[in-house]
Amino acid sequence: MGQSKKKEQKRTSITKDTLLKHLEQNMGNVTLACHFGNCSRSTFYRYYNDDKEFAKSVDDITEVAIDICESELWKQIKDGNVPCILFYLKTKGKSRGYVERQELTGMDGKPINWVETKTYAENEIINKANDGD
Repeated sequence: MGQSKKKEQKRTSITKDTLLKHLEQNMGNVTLACHFGNCSRSTFYRYYNDDKEFAKSVDDITEVAIDICESELWKQIKDGNVPCILFYLKTKGKSRGYVERQELTGMDGKPINWVETKTYAENEIINKANDGD
C-alpha cells in the first residue's frame, strides 16, 4: 500500500511540474496548460487549492504574464495608440477623473446615509396627487 501511495505522489508531482511548464509557455492560460498537460481543470484547481507551493508558482507565472502585457501596453502608449492611452487612464487615472461613470459614496468611501427629513401621511400624499401638486 505504501508503494502505491509513493507512485501516486510521484505521478502527481510530475503532473504539477508539467502543468507549470505548460502554464508558463501559454502565458498563464489554465485551459491550454491543462490541455497540453493532459489534466482536467478541476484537477488543476484542486492542486491549486490544496498545495500552497503549487499555488505560489501559478501566481508567479500569472504575475509574469501581467508584466509582459503591461510592457506591451506601454509600447503601444509610446507609439501614440489612443485606445491604449485611454484604457490606461481609465484604469490607472481614476483618481484624476478619468472615468466613464461616477461612483458615489459617503465620507471616506463609506455608504451614503439617507435620512428622510419629512414624512407625509398617506392621505396627504393622495390629496397632493389629486390636486396636481
